[in-house]
Amino acid sequence: MGGRPSSPLDKQQRQHLRGQVDTLLRNFLPCYRGQLAASVLRQISRELGPQEPAGSQLLRSKKLPRVREHRGPLTQLRGHPPRWQPIFCVLRGDGRLEWFSHKEEYENGGQCLGSTALTGYTLLTSQREYLRLLDALCPESLGDHTQEEPDSLLEVPVNFPLFLQHPFRRHLCFSAATREAQHAWRLALQGGIRLQGTVLQRSQAPAARAFLDAVRLYRQHQGHFGDDDVTLGSDAEVSAPQGLTRDPQDPCWPTAAPMAPSPAGADRGADAGATSRAASPDPSWPAGGRPHPRLGLDRGMHGVRIRDRGRDAGVRVPLPRLSPKPSPDLSDPHPRPVSRLCPAFLSPLDRSGQLLDAVHADVLAGASAGLCAFQPEKDELLASLEKTIRPDVDQLLRQQARVAGRLRTDIRGPLESCLRREVDPQLPRVVQTLLRTVEASLEAVRTLLAQGMDRLSHRLRQSPSGTRLRREVYSFGEMPWDLALMQTCYREAERSRGRLGQLAAPFGFLGMQSLVFGAQDLAQQLMADAVATFLQLADQCLTTALNCDQAAQRLERVRGRVLKKFESDSGLAQRRFIRGWGLCIFLPFVLSQLEPSCKKELPEFEGDVLAMGSQALTTEGIYEDVIRGCLLQRIDQELKKTLGANDVSCTLDGCLEVPWEQEGADEETEAEREGGACPRQPDSGTQIQPLCPPPSRGTFRS
Repeated sequence: MGGRPSSPLDKQQRQHLRGQVDTLLRNFLPCYRGQLAASVLRQISRELGPQEPAGSQLLRSKKLPRVREHRGPLTQLRGHPPRWQPIFCVLRGDGRLEWFSHKEEYENGGQCLGSTALTGYTLLTSQREYLRLLDALCPESLGDHTQEEPDSLLEVPVNFPLFLQHPFRRHLCFSAATREAQHAWRLALQGGIRLQGTVLQRSQAPAARAFLDAVRLYRQHQGHFGDDDVTLGSDAEVSAPQGLTRDPQDPCWPTAAPMAPSPAGADRGADAGATSRAASPDPSWPAGGRPHPRLGLDRGMHGVRIRDRGRDAGVRVPLPRLSPKPSPDLSDPHPRPVSRLCPAFLSPLDRSGQLLDAVHADVLAGASAGLCAFQPEKDELLASLEKTIRPDVDQLLRQQARVAGRLRTDIRGPLESCLRREVDPQLPRVVQTLLRTVEASLEAVRTLLAQGMDRLSHRLRQSPSGTRLRREVYSFGEMPWDLALMQTCYREAERSRGRLGQLAAPFGFLGMQSLVFGAQDLAQQLMADAVATFLQLADQCLTTALNCDQAAQRLERVRGRVLKKFESDSGLAQRRFIRGWGLCIFLPFVLSQLEPSCKKELPEFEGDVLAMGSQALTTEGIYEDVIRGCLLQRIDQELKKTLGANDVSCTLDGCLEVPWEQEGADEETEAEREGGACPRQPDSGTQIQPLCPPPSRGTFRS
């Protein structure tokens, strides 16, 4: 009693799924090992190479981005038959969303009705927009389901809806009681979706960069060159979907129809951690593998059939696509009725849902276990690579440059022709749109930062040692994590999504969600760095020997210097953003265009590369570096035209941060040149009687 239900998958079915994941990892890990070596070489070469003339000026915040916990009552579309039922929802700090039957069950530590990680979801708060999405995803007909079709619950007006849509999982349909509650949940869920999705992108660790590069190369070897949102999520979440790709030689992969989604909301008997789509067969889908508009599957990609024990009918698990379709057009003001187009969405397919949940959980667990088993080897490999590469790094880089020079000569003609014909006509518009995207977001950050510093100065004049000042300092320190406040900056990153998506789509780039998340992460990071820098300098400058006016004047000087540092770092961040995402848009496309003509030239360089005796260098890696370098030259030239800068070069993977101890020493020297405007300690020979109680030491520490 009270135990977890047994899995609806039998031993043979679980072994089959685990075999698919094991095969994936066996094919993927060699690529990962190679990219680990290449990543270590890049890191060491950056450390030993010339630094940028103007590195980061702001102190790097020690606070990591975190999901803001949120909880409260909602209603959810669930049950048998499905209907709107009250629940108590909790967003955890680790990015998991859980829902309980009532608040008391949550407070007493009871079992949740269901839960899901927010990775990969899209939040919609408009019922009309959600119905248009369903209309775009659903086929014209799913057969005659009039006998089983429930009432069209989603066509009944919902005042404050929260729809969580996922391309491969069952949708979650919630509703809040008030507009204020809906707004609070929208901010919390959007923040959780972003931070869960960009965990790898935000990391600068060599292993994280190597993993992302390995996924890209692994997919390129399978013929998928376009960049997209497949790398959103943790390493296991990125790897797991690939474990269900179709093997044409496997007799367990029959051609059969895809399945329609059904609403989430399984009872306690279902796996609380799974949110995969439920489905029902569609006999109208031909066996040839036609792309299915509901699931967005590519040609030839099917599902794995899991036969329900004790029943004749089986359940097909829809496979995630390797190259996602663009988002459907939601501009149609007259969506067709949902009940007619996708009745299975509202059907209580509990057994199917449990099977799908079990498959998803098994595949994810297998990928996670495989990567965890690889962890000791990875740690040992990284340590070994550090020891072997660092002593020979100069020789390796010289040999790499020699091979790159020969390769550049061989492919110059086709490469230049491709760049002039395909890239150059679109590059100015892409660079300008990328610049507008990140520039508007960071300008909003600067405005909020200046307003926050002004409030502190005003509060210092009014009440320098009171509780209200400490509360204001705390609020200022929390600005980067204040979802409502930062929403102004995040919205700016969304404005150019449609235009940029149109410009990038011809190059096979479908990663607009990743790009927008990247701009929003950058805004949050720069805000956090600026806040940390201001609080540190303010705490150094304000002493007990100052009166209110003197303290406020010094705070004004700190404000000005922080804004100057922010301007410098903002410009550097914009250039990095444009260069990085420009490569994401154009590099896979150029590689695909040169694949037929230039890849055949690579074998003649294999001997020279193998003679180097290092796994950090490969012919394919040098080949991509050559193309990457040519693309960056063009992007830099366009940046110079757009920004009017003399030098826009910067380190793509990020500069080494200046240690705060050195930054502090620089600030003190500058203060002494200004006549001691911000001494660390008050001059013992001059005591100024304050006109009002001064702020205590440490008030401005975050």
